[in-house]
Amino acid sequence: MKWIRQRLGLRALTAEQMAVVYLLFAVLLFAFPQSVQANLPVPDGFTLIRSSVGVQLFRKQYPSGYPDYVQVIRLNRGAEVRLLYGKVSHQGVTSGVYGGLDVRLNSRSILQYWEELLASTSRAFCVTNGQFFYMYEYPTRLPFPLKVNGRVISGGYSKGEFTDQKFMLEIWKDRADIRPLTKVDFQTSTAPNIVAGLAEDARKSPDKYVGRTFIGVADQNLDGVYETILIFSTQAARQRDAADTLRKFGAEKVMMLDGGLSTQLICQGTPYIQTERLIPQALAVLDGTKPYLPRPQPRPTPIQPKHEMSQVQSPDTEIASAVANEMLSTHKDGIGELENATSIMRPEDREGEADSARIHLADLIFIPVPILLISLLFMGVLRRLWYRS
Repeated sequence: MKWIRQRLGLRALTAEQMAVVYLLFAVLLFAFPQSVQANLPVPDGFTLIRSSVGVQLFRKQYPSGYPDYVQVIRLNRGAEVRLLYGKVSHQGVTSGVYGGLDVRLNSRSILQYWEELLASTSRAFCVTNGQFFYMYEYPTRLPFPLKVNGRVISGGYSKGEFTDQKFMLEIWKDRADIRPLTKVDFQTSTAPNIVAGLAEDARKSPDKYVGRTFIGVADQNLDGVYETILIFSTQAARQRDAADTLRKFGAEKVMMLDGGLSTQLICQGTPYIQTERLIPQALAVLDGTKPYLPRPQPRPTPIQPKHEMSQVQSPDTEIASAVANEMLSTHKDGIGELENATSIMRPEDREGEADSARIHLADLIFIPVPILLISLLFMGVLRRLWYRS
């Protein structure tokens, strides 16, 4: 403070004036949340090539011609990760290891996933490949469970392989987590969306330079909640290279997804990594620019005739009806775009988008407005103190 007084030509401050000055400095220091103060580190060599609200795509070039790509998805800024999957087939269905059914899925190209996502939303940012699958049959099966919008799509078939090396990525609206995959943890998880994979050191040709897709979670604002998802994609890397890169970006937990020729990436219509392999499951990244959506009007409830209301169904009839409805619902979900997570949004999703963020005004005025107000207050108080003394 003495140095400041000398520089500004101010007189000595009284004890009360000093207390006010220190109080104002404390307000300036702690008035803003840690989300503004803390930023994810960007490792050397990575440059930002694409970005939108809540999402970023970084690239690192190599002389070999196989770049590394890292997506940064901030769920707390309105960004979103959707789990996409191909048409569901119930041919030869058995019970899944983690619950639900071990269904078969039709595979698609990464370009088809992108086109379907783009047709359903204006927020499409990137699409990349997802979890492992059984390549030697078509339609194919998933070794690990898949849960989309609260519904178990596949219960998985893998039992004895990679014991204690299976993990699941749980995705909520504004946070995510990576935890060990067990049947109990999967069934009791409150996350509406879950995709599973393997530990970063699982033996999937760990020392070979092949395609890799890894995913991680980071706590950017240090509040104990993982609000940031990181996705690593490349055509040539070792397992430890992929995991180390995500950790340099701030990831605290890392999980391996399918790799090799399955590793593919399209962002804003540009194919950065593309192969001829079809995949049954993919990850879609949406930015945080949520447009205004009108609240849907409630549908009128049809009046049921009295003679139908008086009829009492037998237990067997009710069970048969419930099973038929469930199979019909599952079948409809597998047809056309309705079988995919990129289908038409549900009314509750529209309400959530309309109410959750109005074009993220906080991102536009949060920093400049408080700084201006506090600065004016600070200068006004100091001015009064100087003239009084």
